[in-house]
Amino acid sequence: MNGVLRDNGARRLGFLAVLLLSTVSLKANPISESPIFQVGTVVSITLAILLEAVCIWLLLRRWRTPRLFILWLVGMHLLTYPIFLGLLWFSVGVHPALAVAAGEGLIVLIEGGFIYLICHFAPTRKSALSPPSMSKSLFASLIGNICSAVAFPFLMIACSWIASWIAQTLAASGSD
Repeated sequence: MNGVLRDNGARRLGFLAVLLLSTVSLKANPISESPIFQVGTVVSITLAILLEAVCIWLLLRRWRTPRLFILWLVGMHLLTYPIFLGLLWFSVGVHPALAVAAGEGLIVLIEGGFIYLICHFAPTRKSALSPPSMSKSLFASLIGNICSAVAFPFLMIACSWIASWIAQTLAASGSD
C-alpha cells in the first residue's frame, strides 16, 4: 500500500513538472509578446486572471469558500502578478523558458497557499462545509494557472484583431 502511495505521488509530481515546463506556460509571458502597458495586453491579462479566478471558483465550489470568492481571487493577483513579473525581470540572463516556468511554478505555490488561507480565515456563509485542504488549493491553483496560460495567447490575438478592426473602421469613416 505504501509503495502505491509513493508511485502516485511521483506521478503527480511528474505531471506537475510536465505542465510547468510545457510550451503552453511559456506563452503566458506578456513581456516578450508586447509592452505590458498597452491596452490590449492589459485587457488580455485582466481577462486571463478573471478566467483563472472563475476556474478556481468552479473547482472549489463544493468546499467552504468566502463570500465574493472571485473578488478575493482577483484581489490576490494584485500581489501575485507583480511577483511573477518581478521574478521574470529578476531572472534576466536566464533562458526565458526556464524563467517563465520557474515563475509560474512559484506563483502556483504562492497562490495555492493564499487560496488555502482565504478559505480558512475569510468570513463565509457556508460554515457547515469543510474548507479545502492544502492539496486541493494547490491543485485548483495549478488548474487555474494552466487555464490562464492557455487562454492568454488567444486573448492577445483577439485583442489585436479587435484593435485592427477598430483602426480600419475609424480609417474608413475618416476617409468618407
